[in-house]
Amino acid sequence: MTLLAQVTCPHCWHVFAPEESLWISEHPDLVGDAKLGSDFAQRFLPSRFSVEGDAIDAAGYRATRMACPNCHLEIARAAYQIPALFYSILGAPACGKSYFLASMTWRLRQLLPQYFQVTMNDADAQSNARLHQYEEQQFLNPDPDQLVSLAKTETQGDLYDRVTMGDHSVTLPRPFLFTLQPTARHPNYSRSRTVSRVVCLYDNAGESFLPGADTVSSPVTRHLALSACLFFCFDPTQDPRFRRACEGKSTDPQMVARASRLDREASVRQDTILLEAIQRVRRHAGLREDQLHQRPMVIVVTKWDSWKNLLPDLPNDAPYFDIAGQPLRTLNLDRIRHVSDRLESLLRTLCPEIVAAAQGFVQDLTFIPVSATGRGPERDPTTGSLGIRPRDIEPYWVEVPMLYAISQWARGLIGTQQMIPAGRNAGASPLSGSNAGSDRPRSENQ
Repeated sequence: MTLLAQVTCPHCWHVFAPEESLWISEHPDLVGDAKLGSDFAQRFLPSRFSVEGDAIDAAGYRATRMACPNCHLEIARAAYQIPALFYSILGAPACGKSYFLASMTWRLRQLLPQYFQVTMNDADAQSNARLHQYEEQQFLNPDPDQLVSLAKTETQGDLYDRVTMGDHSVTLPRPFLFTLQPTARHPNYSRSRTVSRVVCLYDNAGESFLPGADTVSSPVTRHLALSACLFFCFDPTQDPRFRRACEGKSTDPQMVARASRLDREASVRQDTILLEAIQRVRRHAGLREDQLHQRPMVIVVTKWDSWKNLLPDLPNDAPYFDIAGQPLRTLNLDRIRHVSDRLESLLRTLCPEIVAAAQGFVQDLTFIPVSATGRGPERDPTTGSLGIRPRDIEPYWVEVPMLYAISQWARGLIGTQQMIPAGRNAGASPLSGSNAGSDRPRSENQ
């Protein structure tokens, strides 16, 4: 197989050459790893290989799995062959990150091959197990009438791994891993080797972004500095100014006037969490306080269904359309940027500190509203907890932040269209011809 010159571990972000990779023993007696513990298979640097190119362990068994030489955690084979894109999802506790992530990946699995001729597959099914549970609970539930709610993301558990580094133990986040590859009907199928990507998504507990939570023994958010795009989830239902603005305009129980926070909400303001994340990126990326980050940020404003009446004329139909003569669609950048401008204006009015913090950090900033469920939750009359019935879930725009990020910063997979002024060079657009001399869509499949 063709290997990358360098591999970045998605667990500890150590960069190494493929030949430095450790292999994972297959023989059942070869257990006990110095960094992972006695229950894990031994890691080893091979000296013998099979004719297929796989390492041979100490008992003569053919090993097929590889691990990082720094943290010893297993790395999917795809990460050795396909360049990686790191994306970080951050926000306050109970802001809807897990709902957004589950709905987004579910929608992308359906839409990418159907409309964009791109496959989205698990690069590591074991790492994605929690996400599978989320998707099944919401979209493949055998009892669609039962109220369900996703478990809160914790600061420990199956989304993290414990590794011994020197004389102390370190907690590392477990990413969700996917491959994005063009299908045979994609215009760039012949360039599959160069345009394909491994996407590493991180969903930390909201508490991980609280001030003081980033430590040597728990560096669980240091992926922020590597991220190709940062997705900050802002929850309007946690902001009293939004709740006041929505009085009489929303039936969501999270939007009702209240004098205290809900059980799962944080005691720290959302702008404080955003500023803390910004400081961590500056610290770990080596940025000065007055230096703008060159990578983009998307402010994902969650629970759109609960506050949509504040911007009632914003359409929630999909912002993409067909390309003439091609079996795929492109993103409508004009629609996305129009919605972004309207949403930015609303946030400037109701919570200007969020806009100011983001604009003081990145050059490329986009605001995108999403609804992971399409409607507000119901209160369970027995337990009093909030939940939603799977049959009622109809997400909208949850896929747009990732589609937008991929189209802008992973060129070659998803095309875009936007209006270009009259008089521009008609040859720049494959849709030119009858539209020459007027504002027209510009199509790109980079």
